[in-house]
Amino acid sequence: MNALDQDVLTKVYKWLESGKSIYLCSVLSTYGSAPRPVGSLFATDGNIRFGSISGGCVEDSFVKLIKEDKLTNSQRTFDYGSHIATEPGNYELPCGGHIQLLIEKLNPSHLTNIQHWLEYADADQDFSRLVNLTTGEREIFSSVPKNRTDDWVIQNYQQKYQLLLIGISQVSEELARLAHKGNFTVRICDTREEYRQSWHWGVEKGGIEVEWQSPDDFVEKNVTPKTAVLALAHDPRVDDLAMMAGLESNAFYVGALGSSRTNAKRLERLKRIGEYDDATLARLHGPIGLDIGSRTPFEIAIAIMADLIATKNTITLKRI
Repeated sequence: MNALDQDVLTKVYKWLESGKSIYLCSVLSTYGSAPRPVGSLFATDGNIRFGSISGGCVEDSFVKLIKEDKLTNSQRTFDYGSHIATEPGNYELPCGGHIQLLIEKLNPSHLTNIQHWLEYADADQDFSRLVNLTTGEREIFSSVPKNRTDDWVIQNYQQKYQLLLIGISQVSEELARLAHKGNFTVRICDTREEYRQSWHWGVEKGGIEVEWQSPDDFVEKNVTPKTAVLALAHDPRVDDLAMMAGLESNAFYVGALGSSRTNAKRLERLKRIGEYDDATLARLHGPIGLDIGSRTPFEIAIAIMADLIATKNTITLKRI
């Protein structure tokens, strides 16, 4: 569940806590060029708006339906466009896609369910939320229970992707900030305590704290299939341990900062010390990031994030 949608849920919780009611829209499915992914949230009372489920057209239409008092059910699915299409399923968004929504009219009695929803999202784990369209029951589980009838709508939320950053640097700080905005869980490790004062994005500033431990232990303890391991120390004593642990793990991305010459030496060193074969070494992204002519730490961080997102989304980049 991404940070934007968690923010919407937090606002919904505060709204209900104050005794008010609100409409909550969730994207259940999309087809074609829908602008927002499944799971996206939008909340409104008909005036104030939080979140997004489209580029604006669906939100405007939804608010109009509220003001026309056409959304009287406490919970229902809604195929956007069917209310204005001449034929069922014949309407498309301006971008050419279709979208199906779960619409819920929430009041303070639903506060506990929203609280549990936020707790599961904060725990950073896979979970499912179930809504019964007939009875209005709402439940949250770490796995979907069996023997559910067709009256239940199931919303599945996946664990966040994670970045394990190795080494304090300007690049790692810029990358941590960008990744946080991109809804990645970010952790950073270093062994060089003389760099302690060089980390400027601690918890007190909304950031993260450095974990002072061996990089290989750090990677082995935290790695998952949705993890990227990024060696950014520019120091073989730190980076090599992290890369070896990353290459031996199920991380979806392993990369290291440095020039082409540095990377060639790195590959030779890893092959000699770790006895890795060519197929294993081919997993290493180095030099890390897309070649967009980056020079500053911010530009390098953008290049790295772009490559990470492409890899995460299994996109083969086209070169012009």
